[in-house]
Amino acid sequence: MTDFLQTLTSGIALGSLYAVLALGFVIVARASGILNLAQGSFVVLGAYLAYALIHQAGLPFWAGVIVAMAAVALFAVLLEAFVLHRVTDHFAALLVTFGVTIAVAPVITGIWPGDSLNLGDPWALNVLRIGGIGITARDATLIPITAMLLLGFFLFFRYTRIGLSLRATAIDSEAAMAQGVSTRFVYGVSWGIAGALGAFGGIVLSTTVGGGVRPGLEVYAFLALPVIILGGLESPLGAVVGGLIIGVVQQFAVTLVPESWGSGFSEVVPYLVMLAILLIRPAGLFGRREVRRA
Repeated sequence: MTDFLQTLTSGIALGSLYAVLALGFVIVARASGILNLAQGSFVVLGAYLAYALIHQAGLPFWAGVIVAMAAVALFAVLLEAFVLHRVTDHFAALLVTFGVTIAVAPVITGIWPGDSLNLGDPWALNVLRIGGIGITARDATLIPITAMLLLGFFLFFRYTRIGLSLRATAIDSEAAMAQGVSTRFVYGVSWGIAGALGAFGGIVLSTTVGGGVRPGLEVYAFLALPVIILGGLESPLGAVVGGLIIGVVQQFAVTLVPESWGSGFSEVVPYLVMLAILLIRPAGLFGRREVRRA
């Protein structure tokens, strides 16, 4: 029972990280209909900026995290305003966002060379014992912080004027414009939130996956793709539920699957779960089925 609870806790922590990464994709897709593959650039940029702010500028860890998130959010807003806003075709926008991720990574590694940089997170390898269950200090910190981020996200969407504008634009952009909602402002806000979430995910990945801040972190952003397809491309709730499902299942796969199945089987599990759900619900768990009339 103890092993089960410990694996479940680790899975929830991993799923929380997946949910944060997935929300970055979902909020842009919901507001503008674009699958934002530039999320990978936000992940790697957030990690390296946090390292620079903490170790080169001398900021405390959490202050460096917040400033890095704000800086990446600003980068995302400027990217949308000066690049993506000029691209009207969604497929072209998909290619542009993917190109941004490819271009940003080598620029960053040119500024901060080296195979790995130690972020110096405050929890290190400490383990907390709660009722016989060993929980890493990282997981014990990540789960409540992620929960607060997600709660703040939903409260923002539901009860603030900007959040209501985002929801209105997602439902019907033309009707929202007729009511005086600025779609340019809405798109900028959605990209800014996506940038901040991506930066937070990159910082956590630098402490979770091991190896510190390093080239290739942008690839981990795409671990969220099975999550958003599973939960529904434009569903924030689907991103959270899908992230938790994938995280828990993947963690149990690491623990229970025999070694004879291969060491990389757990990495395939998210895609197997995604395919199983899509066979039952092609639009995802919380996706809206598109209705076409002749």
